[in-house]
Amino acid sequence: MENPNIAIKEKVLQYETFLNDVLKEDLRKIHVKLDQLQSELFEYIQLKNYIETVKSNKLNEATLNTQVDIGCNIFLQAKVEDPEHILVAVGLGYYVDLPLDKALSLVNKKIKFIEDETVFFKKKSAVTKSHIKMVLLGLMEIQNLK
Repeated sequence: MENPNIAIKEKVLQYETFLNDVLKEDLRKIHVKLDQLQSELFEYIQLKNYIETVKSNKLNEATLNTQVDIGCNIFLQAKVEDPEHILVAVGLGYYVDLPLDKALSLVNKKIKFIEDETVFFKKKSAVTKSHIKMVLLGLMEIQNLK
């Protein structure tokens, strides 16, 4: 017959392994995804503000100068030749040249999509945290049986 203390120790080890290798890793991945979504959302909100500023101030090429990040936070002065069109990143490294109205519509849809994804991953985070708490409570209960 197997010693009950050894069986309990093995169960505790299994739960701790599951907790550390699965649940906590899942939670870490969810938080990385949430950070990415927040960064992406910030960029789209900046783009939306830029488009609205250009539209409301009726800027033209003579008045619209900007700085362009060419990588590693190195910026160059740039002159916008056609402020009525803008290149919008649509994913996978592709850009689409759009008029400001269509670009604004696309940006608003993208912002809504990112916000919905953020809500989904926050719920997923809450579920994973509750699973972690349940496993910890189970561990405490098993250890109190000793």
